Amino acid sequence: MNDLPARLLASPVPVLLIASVAIVSLLGWTSEPVRRALILIPYQVRKNGHIHRLLTAGWVHADFSHLAFNMFSLYFFTEQTIRVLGVTRYLALYVTAVIVGFIPTTLRYMRKPNYSSLGASGAVAAVMFSAVLLVPKLKLQLMFLPIPVPGIVFAVAYLAYSAWHSYTAGDDINHDAHFSGAVYGALLTYAFEPARVERTLKSFF
Repeated sequence: MNDLPARLLASPVPVLLIASVAIVSLLGWTSEPVRRALILIPYQVRKNGHIHRLLTAGWVHADFSHLAFNMFSLYFFTEQTIRVLGVTRYLALYVTAVIVGFIPTTLRYMRKPNYSSLGASGAVAAVMFSAVLLVPKLKLQLMFLPIPVPGIVFAVAYLAYSAWHSYTAGDDINHDAHFSGAVYGALLTYAFEPARVERTLKSFF
């Protein structure tokens, strides 16, 4: 989007949210104790009741590319989502999606002490699919493509990329959380705006 800097200055909520994730991620990169205290370790959730990890892990990322990919994707869809839902419902969607996105992974790996996960993938996917359902004609002007990309195409490509990485990656990035986040985001958006979502679904078919 060629007017991204101006829109960033006009939208304090996404700026503050993205900044908080970037700052905490940076702390995690520079301090291993901080990183270990915040990431999701399902075994610790089960054994020691570390429920907070389902939330804090969404503010930690594996590296700069992981952080940049998630935060740019988030920003592209945030403005349209806030415009319809408002700030309060947007933040409720994002924060709860961080937690919900990690639940399947926690249940699956809670008996494996060495498994860990991190990233805002679930929340980003939730916001993406919320925006697509709220604004079906949404298009993105990406720097590396000459033509606008429909939001639904970008969102599906994002999930496909995540599916591929879930089978090939050997890192702590929770690629599987994209799917649970996307489903949750769609369901919560329907709960917030049922009539609007139903119109969108009819337009797709």
